[in-house]
Amino acid sequence: MRVTVECYGASSRWCGSDAITLDLPDGATGNAALDALADRYPDFAARRDCVAIASGDAITSPTAPLFDGDVIALIPPVSAG
Repeated sequence: MRVTVECYGASSRWCGSDAITLDLPDGATGNAALDALADRYPDFAARRDCVAIASGDAITSPTAPLFDGDVIALIPPVSAG
């Protein structure tokens, strides 16, 4: 199945793009998408555990299943001064 990952904030720097297409096996979860990104992008791998995944308008569990054509977003931590 194919999913699109939209990278927001610092995650676009870590992954080198604002959007990435991943080919994942059927039944894959958000964790599988994060693993695939970590395998490709060392800067992302170092920060994988601090990134949330959103689907639609809501943060979703990384154990939730993904489906062909899904669009998920990486939400990095934010801070303000």
